Amino acid sequence: MINLQELADSCIECNKCLDVCPVTKVTGNDSFTPRAKISLLDRIEAGKELTEEEMNNVYLSTRCGACDDVCPVDIPITDIIQRERQLLAEQGREPEKTGKICQNILVNNVPGHMDDAHRFDWVTNDLEIAEKAEIAYMGGCWASFAQPEIARSTIQLLNAADIRPMLLEEEKCCGLFLIDNGHLDEAAEHARKYVDYIESQGIKKLVVSCPGCYEVIGKEYAKLGKKPEFEVVFSLDLFSNLVSKGRLQPRKTTGTVSLRDACPMRKEKDVPRQLISAMGYSIEELFEGTVCCGAPAGVKPNFPEISGKIANLTLENLQESNTLVSYCPFCQYHLESVSGEPKPAIKDISTLLAEQTL
Repeated sequence: MINLQELADSCIECNKCLDVCPVTKVTGNDSFTPRAKISLLDRIEAGKELTEEEMNNVYLSTRCGACDDVCPVDIPITDIIQRERQLLAEQGREPEKTGKICQNILVNNVPGHMDDAHRFDWVTNDLEIAEKAEIAYMGGCWASFAQPEIARSTIQLLNAADIRPMLLEEEKCCGLFLIDNGHLDEAAEHARKYVDYIESQGIKKLVVSCPGCYEVIGKEYAKLGKKPEFEVVFSLDLFSNLVSKGRLQPRKTTGTVSLRDACPMRKEKDVPRQLISAMGYSIEELFEGTVCCGAPAGVKPNFPEISGKIANLTLENLQESNTLVSYCPFCQYHLESVSGEPKPAIKDISTLLAEQTL
């Protein structure tokens, strides 16, 4: 069994994680560094009291993984943060908002102030959706409730390629928030029930628009003991395949777009760029690496001001004339919610591709 405390103690204090951590960038506070976060593990395990600043530090992490990527001694920093949150939850010390969101996912199938009864309000009569099919589409919470044009564009593109997917009548939140905040037993049960339901529908391939859903259902569920029998496909990967086969033929245009990457896909950056190039756009890279939008893992609800400052790392780099292209519905929702006036033009690649294809 991996000893996380030994790994935390192996930190060589090289400060590489400080250079990439979005929280450290915007706060300038040495108490909020990844290194400071993992140093709290032994005290949390012992049930010792933490100061307010130390408690905040544990939850001031989007778990974007940038620190993991640069650590020269391979400390799994985000795993240690997850373990700290797991212990605090078990000890009854997690933030009230975090606990409420976790409970909302388990009881109401949604992470926030959403009404699950309206999950499919984005569905319009022009969309060709099958009652039963081996391929299904899962919009996810943010495309379904906050960015419905992403879900509609995805179905329209599939239809254009002669694919009629079914929807999941009992679609649920994937449970990423539970995992991020250490509610692993609940997440495992959630995964088991959800996978059993999807498999009971005879589905062989599940297409998802959200990188978080892709990561969780496609990879994290297996770690929780419930590996799906069906294939989980990120929508952009499917679109790229359809374009390469000529089943989708986007029209060429001109112009430049600014692209921001999604944290779960930070090691799989080629496909978004290939799709944008296939439409004729030039790409302006906003960052040398991937910089988180600032919303995930509870940072947005618990620390909205800091979350907004992290979002501004993206917005301040955006050229005024450029459309900002994203491929994460949650990122898009967050960036739009914190931006001032005039609002920047932010589009998902799915929406952009639909505009150039249909």
